[in-house]
Amino acid sequence: MARIGSVVLIIGLLVAVGWLARHDSAAGKAAEINGEWATTHEAQLRRALNLPEYVELNFKEVGESSVPDYRLLKFELVAGERRRPLQLYVSHDGQRLLYDRVYELDDPFRVNREKIDLANAPARGPAGAPVTIVEYSDYTCGFCRRFFEQMEEPLFERYGDRVQLVYKHFPLVGLRAWSEDAALAGACAYRQGNDRFWALHGKLFQSPARLKQGAPALVGLAREAGLDVPAFKTCLEKRETLAEVQRDVAEGDALGVEGTPTFYVNGRPIGGLVPAEDFLAIVDEELAAATRQ
Repeated sequence: MARIGSVVLIIGLLVAVGWLARHDSAAGKAAEINGEWATTHEAQLRRALNLPEYVELNFKEVGESSVPDYRLLKFELVAGERRRPLQLYVSHDGQRLLYDRVYELDDPFRVNREKIDLANAPARGPAGAPVTIVEYSDYTCGFCRRFFEQMEEPLFERYGDRVQLVYKHFPLVGLRAWSEDAALAGACAYRQGNDRFWALHGKLFQSPARLKQGAPALVGLAREAGLDVPAFKTCLEKRETLAEVQRDVAEGDALGVEGTPTFYVNGRPIGGLVPAEDFLAIVDEELAAATRQ
């Protein structure tokens, strides 16, 4: 429900630079943007807005728009007893939504996917899976650990080879000094192979108290995970994987990641540890969308 109360439209800036007008200068034939259009496109709108299934999106009316080439649509969000107004701008051809940014309704999360580098990143599941979940995470984060404990295995039990999970390091060094060392350890394990990474991955999440003890404890966990200990120890002591960790952090920053865990399900953002049913509902929706394409 956080996004319901955080509609931030930067229309003034966009109009000032004339971006919207240029963006739509070659727009196709105008569509009828009305309640019928809203009903027809509700699934795309809900995906772009990232609305949980228990939140109703009720169309109210078409209003006067101050944005060139866009129509103003007024909605009401309803969640139980809570009701909040929502204003959306839709391009005259019905292909784009202006909310916190511009979304192409036929593929609203393409921009996010283009910012994520899936190469050379630890992954579980087949690369050709219809749904890819990218997780920006911190081994010292309690909510990240809860996702590992409660959701990681159930995801593969439920979806099998239809899902791929990609791990990205996002250590919150400002909160816990030892989080970067844990991330470096994970990246050192990945240098020994994808399977070796996932073996240490579990050990790191299962040993929160030991992570505070620094390198000796991390080397011990690597030994328990079956890694090449001398190679791991050298990698960790020389901080050889700092660039890899910093690369993940920079990528997360570019996406707007502010905390951990943050997920992108085929580019669709999920911030924080949400209830399992909400997370799975989004995976189901993105799986269905991928199947339709």
